[in-house]
Amino acid sequence: MKNIYETLEMNIIQDKIMRFCASSLGKQEVQKLQIFDDEDDVNEALDKVDEAMKFIDRQGRLPLGGLSDISLSLKKANRDGQLTGEELLHVQTHLECVVNVQNYFDNSEITAHFLNELNTGLVAQPRLLEEIRKCITPDGQVDDHASPKLFHIRQQIRNTQSQIRTRMEHLVKESQDYLSIDQMTSRNNRLVLPVQSHHKNQIQGLIHAQSATGQTVYIEPAEVVSMNNQISLYEAQEKEEVERILFHLSQLIKNHYYHFHFNLEILTELDFIFAKAQFGVLYHCCRPTIQKDGNVLSFLEARHPCIDQEKVIANDIILKQHRILLITGSNTGGKTVTLKTAGLLSFMALCGLPVPAREAVIPLFDQIYVDLGDEQSIEQSLSTFSSHMMKIIDILHHATASSLVILDEIGSGTDPQEGESLAEAILSRFVDMKSFVLATTHYGRLKTFAKEHPEILMAAVAFDVESMKPTYHLKLDSVGQSYAIEIAELLGLDKNIVQNARNIKNESMSEHERLMETLQMKEDILEQKEKQLIESQEEVQILQNKYEKQLRQIENQKDQMIQKAKDEANAIIDKAKTEVQDMMNIMKQSTLKPHEMNQIRHDLDQMKYVNQEVVHKQDHQLHIGDHVRVLKMNREGDIVEVLKNHMVMVSISGLNVKLHEDEVLYLHPQTKVKKVEKAKIKKSTVSKTGNYEINIIGKRYEEAMALVDKFLDDALVMGYPHVRIVHGMGTGALRKGVRKILDKNKHVVSYRDGGPNEGGLGATLVYFE
Repeated sequence: MKNIYETLEMNIIQDKIMRFCASSLGKQEVQKLQIFDDEDDVNEALDKVDEAMKFIDRQGRLPLGGLSDISLSLKKANRDGQLTGEELLHVQTHLECVVNVQNYFDNSEITAHFLNELNTGLVAQPRLLEEIRKCITPDGQVDDHASPKLFHIRQQIRNTQSQIRTRMEHLVKESQDYLSIDQMTSRNNRLVLPVQSHHKNQIQGLIHAQSATGQTVYIEPAEVVSMNNQISLYEAQEKEEVERILFHLSQLIKNHYYHFHFNLEILTELDFIFAKAQFGVLYHCCRPTIQKDGNVLSFLEARHPCIDQEKVIANDIILKQHRILLITGSNTGGKTVTLKTAGLLSFMALCGLPVPAREAVIPLFDQIYVDLGDEQSIEQSLSTFSSHMMKIIDILHHATASSLVILDEIGSGTDPQEGESLAEAILSRFVDMKSFVLATTHYGRLKTFAKEHPEILMAAVAFDVESMKPTYHLKLDSVGQSYAIEIAELLGLDKNIVQNARNIKNESMSEHERLMETLQMKEDILEQKEKQLIESQEEVQILQNKYEKQLRQIENQKDQMIQKAKDEANAIIDKAKTEVQDMMNIMKQSTLKPHEMNQIRHDLDQMKYVNQEVVHKQDHQLHIGDHVRVLKMNREGDIVEVLKNHMVMVSISGLNVKLHEDEVLYLHPQTKVKKVEKAKIKKSTVSKTGNYEINIIGKRYEEAMALVDKFLDDALVMGYPHVRIVHGMGTGALRKGVRKILDKNKHVVSYRDGGPNEGGLGATLVYFE
């Protein structure tokens, strides 16, 4: 038998959320999701997720890269155990993760009470982090510079190995007549000479091996044996020093055991919270309102998260003045999906998850009981009806006024008359219990029963009677038909059988029932037509707004162009008048009389353009095709139509303008223009202004460098004069990588760290040529 997680598909939601977890620790928390029984606890969980969703919207995902379960390593160190280089690397990434998370929150201006409280609980260990980085290489080995003694020992080993190789190369040349091949080889981690068996006494040393044929023996010359023995001593010293360093680092971790323990708990919770928040952002979820002893169950535009979000139909599921929602309607119309949606979203909300809806209000249910689908039990010898009835009996024993009960096809699976009676009796009991109930039915008597009880709200899944297909929309306060005969006909049932079924149905129905069915079908048709009319009106309004906006833009552009031309002309005249005034001041000493100078001023004033109507009398008989100048706009065009009352239609750059013939100046008749090939114009890049940036915080090094390289190319193509690269401070690896790329890019003129309001050392500003 399925549990409620599987029935409501909550297990699928958990799998979806786990994909956003950065560690196995976060996934374990997701697997433990269950309903809260305390209002404060569930609201705190929802507040944390809501805060995280705001962070993701503004800053992207929380940088939890490298987070892993180091609890076993911590216990090992706490018991004076010696951690391996690989284990120390995991500790290092844990410490780096703490730094990255702290930077993520500290660099934000978002107010987040709960998440900031978690952030302040994190304890960074910069000295320990630096010590591990100094001592452990990226491949988990102890670095040469971990201690002066280790560096000296390894230097001695390298020097001795170099001496041995030099001496062996010399011996190869000296003894080439005795060798099987003219080169040294290795046996038992020692350099040896491949000597022919019959010359083995010519070279003194230790024999390490013999070839399969016996013709070659591998001899370590006596003069390098002592040097190899010295290397063995050095290697023993090296091993001792390496173990000392590893133990020292393990002790440092032990000293901070409790800090590590609490950091791991906080990072695990943050991984859990941000995984839920990432799910919420991806599925456009809202933070549900949870009400203890609430009397309202409401989902606005609820969507089932397991259905393709591009295709799923959003529905309003609302119980305000009622306690029971009874859904009717066609087969395959979405009744069961609606039940599952309400049940799943209620379950998710009570588990502290955001829900895919525009708005949600949910009572603090003490439990959610579900009876969905066909769960015939072969093991217990129970029929489908018996299986359903056993569940309903159990629900009736345990449900309270604070419970949510979901029943699919209540009373089905048995004789219709008896099933109908049972269903009515069961609903009556739930009315008395005041439980919240969501149920579906095809029984006609239950529809009449629901209308007689104000506690029950009827709803129907819509059906398009024209196309004979379900629309999956839920209509509240409505009664739906099953349309079983129509759907059977659509699926291909023999027409004679379909007609016979209609006849039998009509004969068995009372006059009242036939009238109600006819009214219901007419209501469905009217609703469809009303919906189409509303959609048409909306489309017309959109087009009207679009054309009015375009017309206003054209008028504004025309007025702006004319005013600009006038302003430029007036500026030229003012400049000329000033210059002439200067000349006249000089000429005052000349023989010009005062009235002559006044005349000059008057003539200059006449040249200045003023906003007044200038009427030009048209003395040419205009014809279609004449090329004219529009005087007010100072633009040229062609006459495309001669109208009445001395009006003409002029085409200006494809735009037809209706004008009086006195508003245009005739230039020449229609001319035939020879068609020429269009010149190829080289596109130029337009320089852009504004901000353009990329955020690579939390990315892996190789991925981040590839993103930055493409980002710079895109910025150059789009003409940005400068850009910003946000890399964070962290370990400094991303910052160094970015600087290397910038140094190699020939288009970069300069770059600098960000200022106080530009990201500081966590960002780099780049300037192009």
